[in-house]
Amino acid sequence: MERSIITRAKSAELAVGEALKLLSVPRESVQIEILEPGGRGVLGLGGRLAVVKVTVMDEARRTENTGPEPGGEASGLREAPGLPGQERLPGEAGEAGLSGTGSEAAGEPVSGIGIENGLFRVRVLGGKLPVLIPPAGAVLLRGGVPVEERVSVAAEDRLELDPSPRIEAPVWRIEFDEACLRADLYVRPGFESRYELLDCQDQSPLTVPVKEHRTPLRIEPAEVAARLRELGVVYGIRAEAIAQGCAAAQPGVFVIAEGTPAVQGADGRFETNFETETKRLSPQSREDGTIDYREIVEFPTVTEGQVLVRTLPAKPGRPGRDLLDRPIEPRAVHSIELAAGEGVSITEDGRRAVSTRPGMPKLKQQGFRVHLSVLPKLSHRGDVDLKSGNIRFRGDVEISGGVQNGMKVEAFGSITVRGAVGSASLDAAYSLIASGSLIGARVNIGKRDEFADQAEPLLLEIASQMHMLQAAIDQLGQTAAFKLNDLQRTGLGTLLSVLLRGKFKALHAVLLRFSEQAARNEAQLDEEWRDYAERLKFGFLDLRQGGFRDGEAMNAFRLRTLELYESVCGPEDRPVFADFQYAQNSHIYCGGNVRAAKGSYNTTIYCQGVLDCGGTLRGGVYFAGKGINVKEVGAMGGVATKLQVLEQSSIRAGRVMEGTVVQIGRRSFQFVEAASNVHARLGPAGEMLLF
Repeated sequence: MERSIITRAKSAELAVGEALKLLSVPRESVQIEILEPGGRGVLGLGGRLAVVKVTVMDEARRTENTGPEPGGEASGLREAPGLPGQERLPGEAGEAGLSGTGSEAAGEPVSGIGIENGLFRVRVLGGKLPVLIPPAGAVLLRGGVPVEERVSVAAEDRLELDPSPRIEAPVWRIEFDEACLRADLYVRPGFESRYELLDCQDQSPLTVPVKEHRTPLRIEPAEVAARLRELGVVYGIRAEAIAQGCAAAQPGVFVIAEGTPAVQGADGRFETNFETETKRLSPQSREDGTIDYREIVEFPTVTEGQVLVRTLPAKPGRPGRDLLDRPIEPRAVHSIELAAGEGVSITEDGRRAVSTRPGMPKLKQQGFRVHLSVLPKLSHRGDVDLKSGNIRFRGDVEISGGVQNGMKVEAFGSITVRGAVGSASLDAAYSLIASGSLIGARVNIGKRDEFADQAEPLLLEIASQMHMLQAAIDQLGQTAAFKLNDLQRTGLGTLLSVLLRGKFKALHAVLLRFSEQAARNEAQLDEEWRDYAERLKFGFLDLRQGGFRDGEAMNAFRLRTLELYESVCGPEDRPVFADFQYAQNSHIYCGGNVRAAKGSYNTTIYCQGVLDCGGTLRGGVYFAGKGINVKEVGAMGGVATKLQVLEQSSIRAGRVMEGTVVQIGRRSFQFVEAASNVHARLGPAGEMLLF
């Protein structure tokens, strides 16, 4: 009894495959009739399913159909009666694709897609449809519909490349830098791409081989030029760079407009004609093998008439232009202003400073103002005694002899003593070098008095505020309410009274504070400080006499204020130290390092730097802010000796005797027996460490 089944699918081949699965028989055992070939419709609409009838044949009929027939048709697939015939290419479904000739067993390819002369060739064999993969870039059409992913292709499918070109429009933009001195054209070129099919043999799956023909799409330079005009660019346009960027075949950046930057000038500068640093020399060996510790410092000196400083003029810059044709001004340049202190004169052209006396030069720069002075050096022959009297000098003092009991030496610079110092007082702003011993002396090096500490910030504030006050007076002098002629006739008192009660209240408060400090310390002030305090009082505070006569007098007072400030602002430009051979029963203070070549007995030494002792410290208290290095400390018999440093510093001693106390910060330790090669410092937890 015959078994048959009718199936429907998108194509005849799919319908036959579905029927064979349902019947569970091989293809050679069935007879196939196409009842309805189906169709794709137009643009995917109105498509019809294919209908086939598959009948399982008995043994006799199968032998009859598969037997050889010369010139006959050996196919198990035939048209349903009454349907028009279809022309098939060799190998298409209906001739070889759905035949039962056993071509698979013969090793022939089942299916494939090839390309010849730009046309697709589809071969369907063995009931399996070939697979097609669309090309990258090009658009493949199947029945007029784009193919976007891999698909199976039937023999009747119409395949072709979309002949329309693929256009990638060029992209460009213009960007400026922050200073509007440069315009960059960023270009990504555009292209028109057309694709050509390449011939290939049948294969499945087939990635459609294509060849791309790319034509660059040019950017019109006129469009770029028009955009520049819209942005306001009228200066520094580079037509050649625009043309190059518009014709570029690769992405890139092109500088299409450049402005002219301003050429910056140079500020004035100065050159010194003397050594500006104090030289520290190594101790020298004598012929007998001993060491000379006296000549260890060399201070710079100048002679009378020596040119100290030459100024070089400022060089103004040149303006530039930006892309919008706006001027770019260079920064303002400043010239060096020379200010003469004691012992210095300025030439008429203001470009050179000349020493008017021999001595030690001092230079201080504040911005573009350079203040110069020459500190004289006083050389005193013999001892300082009742015959010579005390010495007070605004400069360095060198004493060829010693300083006897009860005498006093004060120097704004440094003190050098070749002989011994008895129960005398030595005060120096910078340094002390004593070749002899200090016996019962009181030494003060680098420590200013209380009034100088209080006056320093006030003087700086007064000078700064007066500069703005002078500018305000000059501006008011140009108005109708204040005529310069009237001010010059009556003085600045009225105007100063108004300004100090109004906009310059802060200056008035600083002036009062200085005047009060000067009054409290009047007994300590020398003549120059008293003169300055008096000029301040009658120039600003007590205006019954009209105050300053004019702007010139007021400016002179401001310059004097700066000079006094520079005299008290501390010895930061020269080293502060004390160097002596031996001290006994003395009291020594130093704002820097202290070196006792042979040692010290029953003395108090307080220094802000490092204390170095090449001998023995026996009895007394020794404090050093930055550490102590000593050969031997203490004495047998329990003479009280104490070494003290700050927390971050350390103490090193070659030998420490019994009873000696070492203190670091707040931690202290007393030795109950002698020790050698001691190194004391604080540990991470603040504990005392002894090595």
